[in-house]
Parts: sequence; C-alpha cells; structure tokens
Amino acid sequence: MGIRPINKGIDEKLFNDIIAINKTTPYHRLLGLNISMLDKGVAELKIVVKKEYLNPAGNAHGGMLFSVFDSVLGASIRTLGNYDITSLSANMSFIAPAKPGDTLTFTGKAVHIGRSTAVAEGRVYNQDDKLIATCSETFFNFGKLDNK
Repeated sequence: MGIRPINKGIDEKLFNDIIAINKTTPYHRLLGLNISMLDKGVAELKIVVKKEYLNPAGNAHGGMLFSVFDSVLGASIRTLGNYDITSLSANMSFIAPAKPGDTLTFTGKAVHIGRSTAVAEGRVYNQDDKLIATCSETFFNFGKLDNK
C-alpha cells in the first residue's frame, strides 16, 4: 500500500523524524506499517489485512491488531514533542472481526502526557466504517528526545 503521509499541522522536522522512525523500524517493515497522517496529538495508520496476518479462524490476529495500535498510539504521543516512550500497559476491546483484504484505518489520539507517563486511545475501522477494535495504552515517558 503506497501511502504518502500527510502532515496536518506539526513541525516539519518532527513530522520527518516520526516518519523516519516508521520507515526504518524493522518490525514496521515486516508488517508493512505505514503512517498515513500526523497532526498534533493524532496519528493515523492504514494497513490491508494479508493472509499472513490471519488467525486459525481466518480473521486478523489480535496480536497483529495490537502491534498496529502500539505503533499508532506511540506516534500520536510523539507528535506532541518527540517523546521517548515505551509501553507499560494496554487494554484492547475486540468489536468485530477484520477479514482478509480489509483496509483498516487505525487512529490514535494522545489524551495525557505527564512527567513519567503518557496515555493514548485509539480505534480501528474497516473500509465500510465498521468499528473493529478499540485500545487504550499507557506508556512510560523518558522525556523528549530533543533534550537528551
């Protein structure tokens, strides 16, 4: 999926830094994760469900869905200042199955950034605007990468 990322309002250097992380992270390349949009406190990522992503029931594997959430939620926090973060905990709710060939749009929104933690929430919809899953994740915040 050839996606050209859109900058909807963050600093151009920060935008390019986040896109570079996305493009050079080996796990992102393995799954084909490509950020499609960044705004202040918001990130969007689109992915097509491939057969390699399926569970034994023929639906998108929950672990794959969480991997995408982890990436898009982390990116949403980085849009507010290129924070150095790592996952602490997450809560995911599966609403409907994602099928092979579905185009999924994941959106993450930063809802809290403190001195030691950050929280983001997200939703994923298929091409028919059907809600597939939601996720809330708490990250440990090491601080801004620019200040190190």
